[in-house]
Amino acid sequence: MAFFKYLTWDNSHMDLRYTKDEYGDDVHITKVYRDDRDVNMERVNQKYSDQLRDAQRAIYGNRLGMFLVFFALVIMPALVLGVIQSNILLIAVITVYTIIAYFIVEAVNQVEINRLLYKLDQEIKSSPRIENRR
Repeated sequence: MAFFKYLTWDNSHMDLRYTKDEYGDDVHITKVYRDDRDVNMERVNQKYSDQLRDAQRAIYGNRLGMFLVFFALVIMPALVLGVIQSNILLIAVITVYTIIAYFIVEAVNQVEINRLLYKLDQEIKSSPRIENRR
């Protein structure tokens, strides 16, 4: 059930911005919210930069895994069968399946980043150490 919670979570108040170190994998978070909340970015970076980097890696891994599995288990057999049987309908079904599979993988990726944003948002709202109160 957490999948749908994070998939449908309203993150319109969030605006996560970051820069990547050009020589390494370090991520530096520069902005969290759309409005002008005063957030201690040093604390946010200490706690969430590694998690953001891990979420990015998971997203890239999901995309690469989908591509490899899709290519090996769907495209190659479909092309071989389509050529052998001269069946254009098979190619049409594979095209529809491709669109559906892409949206499923992107939904999983959205859940991955929303999970991180949700934890970050809850931590900042509940911790006076991270949010600098005026």
